[in-house]
This record gives sequence, C-alpha cells and structure tokens, in this order.
Amino acid sequence: MSSFSKLAKALLIFSISLVTHATVLVSESQTLATVHVSDHYTSQVSQTAEHAIAIVDEALTEFDNDTLPHEAKDLRKQLVTVRDMLDVFAHNFAQNFVLWDVVRDALDKGYTVIGNYKDLFDANPDAVEALRQQRTPNYPDAKKVKERRNKVLAWKEQYFRSQGIRHQIKSLFSEISPLQRDVRNEVKFSRFFWGGVDNRPSELLSPSENAKLLAQAQGLVAREEHSEFLHLEDPTSHSGELLFHDHRKRLRTIVKICNIANKLKNDTCNTAAMRSLADLVTKLGDIEDLIITGRHFEDDNKNSKAKDAYQSAIKKFTKLKMQFVDGDMLEPLENL
Repeated sequence: MSSFSKLAKALLIFSISLVTHATVLVSESQTLATVHVSDHYTSQVSQTAEHAIAIVDEALTEFDNDTLPHEAKDLRKQLVTVRDMLDVFAHNFAQNFVLWDVVRDALDKGYTVIGNYKDLFDANPDAVEALRQQRTPNYPDAKKVKERRNKVLAWKEQYFRSQGIRHQIKSLFSEISPLQRDVRNEVKFSRFFWGGVDNRPSELLSPSENAKLLAQAQGLVAREEHSEFLHLEDPTSHSGELLFHDHRKRLRTIVKICNIANKLKNDTCNTAAMRSLADLVTKLGDIEDLIITGRHFEDDNKNSKAKDAYQSAIKKFTKLKMQFVDGDMLEPLENL
C-alpha cells in the first residue's frame, strides 16, 4: 500500500471513529433537535423503499411462463436493492427484528432462485454470444429451464399472495423506527454490511451519511483482505474461488451501498469513484462467470470444456492484476 493510501486509511479510521463516538458529546438541546428530525429520517428511507418495491412489483408481474433466463437479470438486481435497504438500515428495525429476519430471509430465497435461473444464461457461452449479437439465446436443456423457472414462479406466488412477502415488506418499512443511541449489531447482520464492521450508524447523521459511513467501513475491510486476494494464483480452485467471490462481493456491496446513499441524496458518494469501482467489479464478474461456467460444465461431465473455462478465468485474472502492477486496484475506495 502506498504512503498516500496508508495516510488516507488512517484519516478514514479517525473520521469514522469520531462519528461513531460523537453521540456522547451531544448536548440536551442537540438531542431534542435529533428527535425532531427523526421522522424525516425514517420517511426518507420509507419513501426510497416504496419506490424500490414498486419496481420489483412491476418486474415480477411481468415474469411468466415465457420469461427466459437472460430476461431475469434486471428483476434480480431490483429485488436485491430492497434486500440491501434492509441491511443498510437494519438498526432502524430493532423494535421489529423478528419480522426483519423473516422478510430478509424471504428476499434472500427469491434472490437465490432468480439467480439460479439467470445462471442458465451466464453459464452458457453460446447464449451470451447470441445476446451480444442481438439474437434470442437458445437454451438446449428445456427441462432444466422449466424446473428453475417454476421455482421462480412459485416464489412469485408467495410474494403476491394475501399477507405474503410483499405485504410483509411494506408492513416492515411502514413501522421503521428512529435510531437509538444504544444500537448494536445483531448476530444475523450480514458480514458484508454492518455485521462485518465495528461501526454503528449514528442518529446524528442523515440516512445517506450513515450509508456512506458503512461503505467506508467496508472499504477498510476490503483493504485488509486485498493483499491475500492479489497473491491468489488460481481463482478456480475451491478455496481460491471462495476468496475471489467474497472479495468481489464486498466491493460490489460497497457500490450498492453508495447507490442507495445517492438515491437518498445526490453525490453523497463520489460518482467518479463509484464508476471506477463498478468497472472493476464488472471485470471481476466476467472472471467469476467463467468459473461458474466451468462448474456447470463439470456438473454435466463436460470436463474438457470446464478446463477451458477455468484456464480462461485464470488468464483474465492474471491480466487484470498486471494492469495494476504499478498502481492501486482499490484506489477508488480512497475517493468515495
């Protein structure tokens, strides 16, 4: 890490520490002021969530028996935005954590079944190439397509049914509570969000500022694990894949947290830095898609094709690391 990066990291740790412990210095008058703005805080989050839920409703309504795997990509992204809001503002549901846990688990299951369906596209090089050429992809394993699509349709039914997942989500966000001084991280909080850092959101900050605080804290974790990531030679081995996947997921989560922050208030996170980090995440995603493709080929006993996919993944990863041999791959984190 460069001396600049070390200095920036030290300053970031110091600033996060100041925010985390600032509440003990608040006077009684400031505390009263915080109470007055708490309704604005929760309404901001609720309104943003309502918009995200409406987008999911529309996309899920359109998902039917004719929807193909590549057409599920946007739905999955839209669904995860709602789940991510539960994670970013998890402390605001402290008084209703049981329902928070139920809703998050349901969204996670939806994200998984939609992802498994979309994987039929991601792991099919011919389908990917067809779509690139603006042709309709062909999926030769019609049985597998039908089975996975039916699982998504079954989850869709659970979502829209009376008192179902959608109803639970809306109920949860309608009962969002102001932050308390003694907020704590729950065991079930994701390690890619508040569960993976020592920081807590502050009632002195706006929703967008608390989101940025979380993104910066996760950035420090990414820094700590980055050296091991760079020394990884084979991201296709099972241990290597886990390290590769988790590091990419953390970086992608930071981008998503900043996206939420900027939806709440424009330019909370630096747009140029976010764009650079998102570009890196995309390149890492292309490598991960090759690993997933190799795993699918292995499952179908197509070992020669699996080997080709793995070799392509290793070559791409090596080439990507070489681009930063004299630079800092995580430089965008310094400028969030």
